[in-house]
Amino acid sequence: MKLVARSVHGLEWVCAAEIAESLDSASRIRLARREISFELPDADRRVLGLRCAEDAFLVVGTVAGTGTTKAALPALATQLAELDWDAALTSVRALRDLRGRFTFDCVVSIEGKRTYNRYDVEGVAGRAVARRVGGEFLPRDPQGGLSGTPDLTVRLFLRGSDTIAALRLAARPLHRRDYKLQTGPGTLQPPVAAALAALAGPLPGATILDPFCGDGTIAIEAALTWPTARVLAADLDPERVANTRANAAAAGVPLAISQVDAGATVEGRPPLDAVLTNPPWNVAVQSQGSLGRSLDKFWRRLPATLDPAAKICLVGDVELDLPAVLERRGYRLGLQTQLRLAGRLVHLVLARGPGGDVPELPDDLRTWRRRAIREGVVTDSGF
Repeated sequence: MKLVARSVHGLEWVCAAEIAESLDSASRIRLARREISFELPDADRRVLGLRCAEDAFLVVGTVAGTGTTKAALPALATQLAELDWDAALTSVRALRDLRGRFTFDCVVSIEGKRTYNRYDVEGVAGRAVARRVGGEFLPRDPQGGLSGTPDLTVRLFLRGSDTIAALRLAARPLHRRDYKLQTGPGTLQPPVAAALAALAGPLPGATILDPFCGDGTIAIEAALTWPTARVLAADLDPERVANTRANAAAAGVPLAISQVDAGATVEGRPPLDAVLTNPPWNVAVQSQGSLGRSLDKFWRRLPATLDPAAKICLVGDVELDLPAVLERRGYRLGLQTQLRLAGRLVHLVLARGPGGDVPELPDDLRTWRRRAIREGVVTDSGF
């Protein structure tokens, strides 16, 4: 089985490390911009549990010689129908339930200049695949909506003269967690939260705090990644605290949740082994309370509550300039790089409090990051 996992740009190496660690039979793991390709000898349900991947697909096959004008689309449809969809569907059914008469949609990504758009391809390809496999194709309306919820998604990637055809392994993208029922503005993507938990590891039995918990995504992913850890989640906004409670209950994880000003969360707590957080960017969500004008008070007071070996892993908009802010306060930075998230550049930072040793990445993550840099997928600073 040839598979592709999609990743937030800048976190490809974290996703690759998770694949290598959690799928022991994975081979031929290769990194590219925003994706990791790999092979499995047979269907493995663990692939549906990848936490740092945005999505995962089974490669059905590749059609060569795709033209750049609309006149090329009938031939593309014919070639797509000739791929081995039966074998691919059998593999998907080995991973999850898929009814005999299923519905499906088609999602197309196009690289390069063409005289057709994604919707032209989706319509032609969807109808061709429907005739081949007997499923019901759900076309998009002029506003891009679907007439129903598809059981399956056909994914096409048009790159140069090649068209790669794939099937989504899960019923919906992996980044759409079942637990994330209640959300507000600026909510963080779960794969990024899972990456923070991985970067700060290992954390078995640790005390972990997210002082700006929002909807609880980071705290929940930390608890799922490190089930023996004690995870604390706090936020000043009562609606976001309620969201965290609801989402944590749906995820089945025991968080210690409190409504409190982040400027006070560093007081009177046991030594923290890790702080994983996404401070307000002042874009979708503004800083409030005692930190309404500046987060400086928080960074000034945080070190007093940290265990000497504690790690701090943060993601924040580049406008916050977290690396510079922390360095001015004497924090020791072990990683500062960039990601592209929700259309914005963000900093990803791994640090330790003033006076501590420079923190290091876990061995496997350090190895995969070096490989990603060597192969030009990322740079030392991000892109």
